[in-house]
Amino acid sequence: MWKQCAIAAVIIAVGVGVWTQFGPASSATGSAIEQPDRKKKKRPRQAPVIVAAVETAADNLTVEVVGTGRAKRSVVLRSETDGKIAKLALAPGKRFSGGDVLVQLASREAVLAVNLSKARLAEAVRSRDRFTKLQRRGNVAAARLDEARTAAEVARLELAQARQRLTTRSIRAPFDGVAGLTEVEVGAWVDTGIAIARYDDRSAIVVEFDLPEALLERVSLGMPLAVTTPSAARQSFTGMVAAVDNRVDAVSRSIRVRAEVPNPDDQLRPGASYIVRLNFPGKTYARTPELAVQYSRSSLHVWRVADDKVERVPVRLVRRLDGAVLVDGDLAAGDLVVIEGTQRLRPGVAVQVLGGAR
Repeated sequence: MWKQCAIAAVIIAVGVGVWTQFGPASSATGSAIEQPDRKKKKRPRQAPVIVAAVETAADNLTVEVVGTGRAKRSVVLRSETDGKIAKLALAPGKRFSGGDVLVQLASREAVLAVNLSKARLAEAVRSRDRFTKLQRRGNVAAARLDEARTAAEVARLELAQARQRLTTRSIRAPFDGVAGLTEVEVGAWVDTGIAIARYDDRSAIVVEFDLPEALLERVSLGMPLAVTTPSAARQSFTGMVAAVDNRVDAVSRSIRVRAEVPNPDDQLRPGASYIVRLNFPGKTYARTPELAVQYSRSSLHVWRVADDKVERVPVRLVRRLDGAVLVDGDLAAGDLVVIEGTQRLRPGVAVQVLGGAR
């Protein structure tokens, strides 16, 4: 009996020793001891990225549009009265000064009417003067003197009217210019209002063209421009913006602009097509690679690297360039923005720069 008790005691002692050495308490104690070592080995994970340096660039824009040219001033010569052409000074390309006689109609009757009116006026003036002297002496009634004065005034008006009719027998140059083709000849009969020839002032060419409404704020009077035309190949001419329309076309959403190009050598012609080149200076913005701009939640942003961490910078797209974009935002020249590796980025995440500009 005592042997069985001794064996049982030995078995219990061995079990307690094994439990103490390998039981849960021992495992918990070992974990508590080893855990600080594992914490010491753990390091924050860095996201690998490739970056590029931000540059600055002006939002300068060059636009080429096609416009149609016309003379600075242009009229169609017409006769104010019927008549037969007595003299014709018009010739294609011939230059005239303002006031020169271009077409002279037969005016014999008009000249006779002027002379007759002169004679009537002279007679009326003599009668008025005679009655004036008589009235001072009391030898004529005042009513008679009034009639003489009225007759003299009517004669004066008739003379002016006759002279005006005589002037309509001549077609004069309205300004310095060049005559165009005409189909009338000396001896031809012309009716009132018939077009005789076109007359242009080509000292400058006016070119009208349309620009998108988005460029309205950049257009200003006096802005320089350059034009080319097929009628003067391999040559460029300078001009300026002379006028801007006061409203935007509701259909095309464009604004009509008028440019004036000096033409001292008379190389440019009205009616020709012109390619107008305008350089619009713009504001300075941040220039980044297009890959740096990310779209999220209906807005654009870039990831900027600072102190080996990233931060989200909201931006507004200004314009796309060749492989790059101009953006408006809190960016400065030299800032580093992520161009590759943006998928795992969050604000404040540590990054490791693998390549690109540092």
